[in-house]
Amino acid sequence: MNKDQAPREVGSPSSDKSGALGFSLKRILVPTDFSDASRQALPYAVEFAKQFGAKLTLVHVFPTTLSAELSRIGIVLEQKRLVQEAGVQLERFRERELPANLSVETLLLHGAPAHEITKLAKDSQTDLIITATHGHTGLKHVWLGSTAERIVHQAPCPVLVVREQPVPVRFPNSALCRFRHILVPTDFSDAAGKALRYAEAFARPCGSEVTILHVIEPPPYPEFGYAHLPLKERKLKKVVQDKLDVLTRELADAGVKSSSAIRTGSAFHEIAEQASGQCADLIIVATRGRGTLAHALLGSTAERVVRHAPCPVLVVRERERQFVTA
Repeated sequence: MNKDQAPREVGSPSSDKSGALGFSLKRILVPTDFSDASRQALPYAVEFAKQFGAKLTLVHVFPTTLSAELSRIGIVLEQKRLVQEAGVQLERFRERELPANLSVETLLLHGAPAHEITKLAKDSQTDLIITATHGHTGLKHVWLGSTAERIVHQAPCPVLVVREQPVPVRFPNSALCRFRHILVPTDFSDAAGKALRYAEAFARPCGSEVTILHVIEPPPYPEFGYAHLPLKERKLKKVVQDKLDVLTRELADAGVKSSSAIRTGSAFHEIAEQASGQCADLIIVATRGRGTLAHALLGSTAERVVRHAPCPVLVVRERERQFVTA
């Protein structure tokens, strides 16, 4: 971070008291690798914990690359020393980065980070994972993968992913974790409807505005040639707009200010562009959690949004432990 840049403030307080969002949020899991990127998830974690009286678990996963039975004794001893140092570093990180009066548990785990984090979330009945991502793309992403995306793919609960920003977010002392502009992509599926319910729960007590976005993805090989696409797209847009109008009316009836948008192109790219253009504070996107083979072949729009989005992304799964109350 440039020393001449001040942290930007997000959100503003409302008259609603803690818990007004309609969530039952008792356990928040925050993974850290002690990097600057992982620090940027902490303001969100702290404000959610304060607002809901939730218990915060700060976890570091020490990656295990060699099993003891296949390693020389010197390597095993060195690994034990590094694990001890990681434990000390975790405690110092907690003391330095998080308020002393906040209920925080620290855990040091060993293994593959995404696997250990999602297993812990399941075993501890975690309501929300808040994690950061470096947002790598291209060849570096292919080589290294993304722990955040793997968590999104495997998590048993909603995941809030905060992408590293040049100017870190800071919430005013008097503010709860508020989002002024929320973007919700929809394909009109049940999963997308669930994402919209999360948006309503966030937006209603905060006076936030929700934009519902549908992206029309042109077929790569049109059945009757490219000349028919403009006419077909116009007809499709009319059908889509009618569906969007129904959703915006439902939000209006719930007391939420909303608008709609239709874009054409690659879904993850258009979602990121819409978020950037309207200065969205949060994207709420659903994922169906495809199986391994389909996921490998088709990828996941939600995970691509996580990789490219200019703002935090809350990913909800079609079937998961959820923290929205009835």
